[in-house]
Amino acid sequence: MKSGQTGLLKTFARDAATVLGTVCLIVCLSTVAHAESEVTNAQVDADITTTQSQGTSNLKHNTVELDRARQVRCLAEAVYYEAKGEPRRGQEAVAEVVATRVASKGYPKSFCGVVYQRRGQSCQFSWACGTKRTPKGLQWQRANEIAERVVDGWRPGIAPGATHFHALMVSPNWSRVYLRVNAIGGHVFYRQIVR
Repeated sequence: MKSGQTGLLKTFARDAATVLGTVCLIVCLSTVAHAESEVTNAQVDADITTTQSQGTSNLKHNTVELDRARQVRCLAEAVYYEAKGEPRRGQEAVAEVVATRVASKGYPKSFCGVVYQRRGQSCQFSWACGTKRTPKGLQWQRANEIAERVVDGWRPGIAPGATHFHALMVSPNWSRVYLRVNAIGGHVFYRQIVR
């Protein structure tokens, strides 16, 4: 081979190697970019799934928290309007009566259901049918504290099994049918007689 041809072959080989190297580089970069795109897409899909799952979980959590707050509010209103002037034990006993009703057959299965239960035109708790002032002050704070504990499962044990109570100043007909459990402050507490 002549030296001119050798130089031409060397140039051709070098150019071919450069082109081949460039093609390989482009293919490699394209593959890497595609792989990164796939990884990014997979990560985005995973992030979306995680976010959706967390969103559903957060929604359920928020719903549970809202319902709990509503139940606490209903029970706190019962404690406040029925016994705001009573000693703490009297307020706890009122909350216990509502909780016992929630757990008993024949009553709604929520604190709000029991507190706002109606029989025809009358309410189980007279204040629930009428207009009432906005609760406030230390008695409202105490009613909320008691209600939170009771809604969360605590039972004072002051009026065990009691499903009824009345103020001392009245004597309803039903009080002769039930068993007296306790008298606290201005209220008397009763439970049904089990036969």
